[in-house]
Amino acid sequence: MPDIEKLKGTALFRNLSDAMLAEFAGYFKKTAYKAGDVIFREKSAGSTLYIIAEGEVVIEKGLDEQGREFKTLASLLEGDFFGEMAVLDNQVRFAQSRAARDTQVYEVGRQEFFSFVKEHPETGISIFSEILRTVFRRLQHTSSELTMLFDMSRLLLTPHRSPGDFLSSVMEEVRIFLEGSWNIKAYVYNKFNAEYEQAYARETFRKEMPALPAPVDSAWLDDRTYLMACAAQGRPLGCALFEKSAGLSPVEKNNLATIFNTISSILGSAMMNIEHQAESEMLEKLRKTKNTI
Repeated sequence: MPDIEKLKGTALFRNLSDAMLAEFAGYFKKTAYKAGDVIFREKSAGSTLYIIAEGEVVIEKGLDEQGREFKTLASLLEGDFFGEMAVLDNQVRFAQSRAARDTQVYEVGRQEFFSFVKEHPETGISIFSEILRTVFRRLQHTSSELTMLFDMSRLLLTPHRSPGDFLSSVMEEVRIFLEGSWNIKAYVYNKFNAEYEQAYARETFRKEMPALPAPVDSAWLDDRTYLMACAAQGRPLGCALFEKSAGLSPVEKNNLATIFNTISSILGSAMMNIEHQAESEMLEKLRKTKNTI
């Protein structure tokens, strides 16, 4: 039997009475997954709604036919649910779900779900409303990410004098999509002295931003500060600190981490190319200078 107290704390069931929740919980099955286990695969048939009891689940999209590379779309924590479209519309899975760490989920099948809704229509409306709110919120998040990526694509087609110049331009684009007040500092890595040098800074509220930790790895430093590292071919290229004036919820942090990871991936590849181009231009200038002497 599912832990009723845990279910009461989830947004999906916040409007259900204890008696109604206990009845609905009778349809659930609890399943445990080890870190790395695939819960369901992309394009597979499915008819199950999942509610995370403990742990973390990532929703990811395959980037190749062999299923070796994936793009993380979302990271879900305790209380979140997923797989709702297969239950509501009998669709195949549009992405893969995988346990990021040891995880336990409650599962309810499509037939059981609609049987309960048919018997308890008022309660069913409450559950449907919460599912729709969550779906709309996720769509809004995806829409913002796509718009930001479109704007960043324009920067990739624009000539830049240096990796630091490109990094600064990207930060100007990214800040527009960050809701609320944020302080941002970005650094480019100088491979000659093995130090990070500031390339961009924008402060919207007064606060001393934390120093760069060592080693510089992408992670939340606290509930309001994210460190985004940029690297390519195994070597550091730059990083950025994002600090919000107010603390963020776990869901907000997960959504932002997904966006920051996407930005980091694009930055790494682009900065490496700009660096190579700048080095090639410098070598060409040296060659021409030598030939004129």
